[in-house]
Amino acid sequence: QLKIGLLGYGTVGRTVAALLDERDCGIGIRHILRRPGRADGPLMTDSFETVLNDPEVTCIVEALPGRDPALAYIRAALTAGKHVVTSNKAAVAADLKGLADLARARGVSLLFEASCGGGMHWIEMIKKTARFDEVTEVSGILNGTCNYMLDRMERSGLSFEEALSRAQALGYAEADPTADVSGADVRNKAIISASLAYRTPVAADIPTAGIVGVTKEIIAAARARGRSIRLMMLSQRRGERYAAGIAPVLLSSDEIAANVRDNLNYGRITGDVVGALSIIGQGAGGRPTADAVIQDLISLGRGEAGLPVLDRSLTYDPGLLRGTGHFPDEVLPGRPLAELIEIARQKQSFLAFEPQATEL
Repeated sequence: QLKIGLLGYGTVGRTVAALLDERDCGIGIRHILRRPGRADGPLMTDSFETVLNDPEVTCIVEALPGRDPALAYIRAALTAGKHVVTSNKAAVAADLKGLADLARARGVSLLFEASCGGGMHWIEMIKKTARFDEVTEVSGILNGTCNYMLDRMERSGLSFEEALSRAQALGYAEADPTADVSGADVRNKAIISASLAYRTPVAADIPTAGIVGVTKEIIAAARARGRSIRLMMLSQRRGERYAAGIAPVLLSSDEIAANVRDNLNYGRITGDVVGALSIIGQGAGGRPTADAVIQDLISLGRGEAGLPVLDRSLTYDPGLLRGTGHFPDEVLPGRPLAELIEIARQKQSFLAFEPQATEL
């Protein structure tokens, strides 16, 4: 039986524990790390060292919120020769190559399916495609909160504030939704996704625009023209160059991404042999994310786990992502996304980006 130490007992950690108790899949929990004052059960502790130093624990499952102290815990676990399964996109995005190199040096696995796309098996799809194909594009809707808000503003005529309030009531949005609506959450997922797809460490400061400033009038005007707006990660690779960014994207109503409803996520990857592959599913929430964690644990238990391959040093070229910037007061065609996002920042204006010659 695979013995694990579980760090965190929030939505994801609690659901992982419940599902492992419900179904016998050869995985047992030895310890559950909780905040001081919360460690009140037989398996629970408030000491990370207790979990780390238990010789029976061969895998640390990290399900804490935020980058810190999760990143330090992951490094410590890998250094101690323990496998790591994590759902933490902020920690993984902060040092993907460093963590992968450390895991390789210690002869252990680093798995993070749950960090992007919840239960969609998005990371696995990227890794399998990139191990043989030359990937030229990876894109998607990777934030269910923003997708829910934009979809409800489009289909129900809600204001930004009304859509956000509903998302919070349904548990899709946190009390502080800044990471979601600013695009920061998608940026972390984009760094991970594009790094795996292009097998190179992607820059941490890729251009990012969120949905702050969007109004129901902007959404209605787009809809009147047969268009939808979705917050997306976009990326392209051409030879030894790549570009990536996050922005609200203006889509034709017949495109797959335009028809991704409610809080669903969507991912698309294009390989030179397999062509375009798309996937839609639940990208967040306790059960979908816990499912992704447990899938990684099952792979680990069966000896099927691997390590991220980041064996290239590609050059970031913002000119690869070009298109038209739609602002409330003007339209700017033929500009790099990075330039348009900087213009939006200076204007303090909402930007809808229409990619040039890119099928999404």
